[in-house]
Amino acid sequence: MGNREDLIRSLAGVMGMSGEAKKADSHFDPATGTLYCGSRVFSQSDITAAKEFCEANMKKMAEIQDNAAMFYEIAASALEILEQDSVKNGGRIVVKDGN
Repeated sequence: MGNREDLIRSLAGVMGMSGEAKKADSHFDPATGTLYCGSRVFSQSDITAAKEFCEANMKKMAEIQDNAAMFYEIAASALEILEQDSVKNGGRIVVKDGN
């Protein structure tokens, strides 16, 4: 028989619950520039594109005085801080999800 978590997931599946596998911790690997978010993997080029997108939209929203500029600024800043802190701490900064 499998371990306890497998048994619980099986029982959850039988009862109509998700029963999905436990998500892996999310973290940034500064050696490769890769961001691991649960089952999703983002390369350094993905992260760079995301920061550029946030910065461009932050400027657009600021020009029209839209409050969304702040949200884009927060996202771009968070990516930057994540990268910097991960380098300082050996790459094991855990990214908390919204749950």
